[in-house]
Amino acid sequence: MYKSRQPVLPSWLSFLLSVAFVISGITVIIFAYLTTQVLWTRSVNPVEAAAADVAEVELQMEQDGPALAPVLVPGEPSPTVIPTSAALAGDQRTNILVMGIDRRPGESFISRTDSMMLISVDEQDEKISILSIPRDLYVMIPGFGRDRVNTAFVYGSTGNNPAGGAALAMRTLEYNLGIHIDHYVLLDFSAVTKGIDTLGGVQVYVPVEINDPTFPDMNYGYDPLYIPAGSQQMDGRTALKYARTRHIDNDFGRAMRQQQVLLAARDKALGLGMPGLLARAPELFKRVEQGVRTDLSLEQIVELSRTASGIATENIRNEVLDGNYVSPYITDKGAQVLVLDLEKGTPFIRSLFYDE
Repeated sequence: MYKSRQPVLPSWLSFLLSVAFVISGITVIIFAYLTTQVLWTRSVNPVEAAAADVAEVELQMEQDGPALAPVLVPGEPSPTVIPTSAALAGDQRTNILVMGIDRRPGESFISRTDSMMLISVDEQDEKISILSIPRDLYVMIPGFGRDRVNTAFVYGSTGNNPAGGAALAMRTLEYNLGIHIDHYVLLDFSAVTKGIDTLGGVQVYVPVEINDPTFPDMNYGYDPLYIPAGSQQMDGRTALKYARTRHIDNDFGRAMRQQQVLLAARDKALGLGMPGLLARAPELFKRVEQGVRTDLSLEQIVELSRTASGIATENIRNEVLDGNYVSPYITDKGAQVLVLDLEKGTPFIRSLFYDE
């Protein structure tokens, strides 16, 4: 039961502005464009039959599930993460997994998900939670054993099937973190750069000077990056590089920069208002259509809009599963990974995704 609200803007546009940070400024205008006559009749997801693919993968994993339980050896350290609780599908929450694809020009859409964020939209309490997952988190991937969490999407994408990869990534996080996940959004590099450029760039506050001489280019070479400290106007290319660099710190710092860029895109969308959004919508959709995948239908977007339109900025909590909750671990093959500290991580995760 939705509460009655009277926002200044229409509910669908309020949704775009209030949750733009969730799937970046790119999808803000994509969803706005869905209100035009051209897109009312076309699929939100460029992957055909995505829902059926996800259902098929999930059914197979359900059938295989009991045989995949982790084996723990008493007295020996184990990198296997035990679920914090049963993955409950709360009636008042919609949980979305947003994944950034490490894909360069000319490459397949199937690649590692080096950026992973869990977003929870809570209808009852009118709040949103965001949690960034480190790419090196060592988890049990159903059907494939232990590996870094950023490989789950690749394992599940057999046959060039992004929907299957998304299904396995969602199931992996459900199994290891105890968080039910309802939907997914996939974005590649091009979608981020072109989307932000179409918005007109974003304003980002850089707390510490960044000097990264070994920043990777799109051809596996180097593209040195320098950004001075202070408030900076960034185009899409610079914003993407800012969100990807980790030369000055680590993957945790990079996750915070990614959230900064998303929030900056939200601020820019708010500043554009309805006329500005609609003016840019056709161009944006044309430019980023091939770089975005999601299983959210138009009906589901509309439903989410009724929930998210009234959520205030102060009720948005964004966090990173960082060094306070994970510890370094060396696998038997010598790989350096991260393992969740259950004693610290469990209450932290539950505070974000469960009402207790």
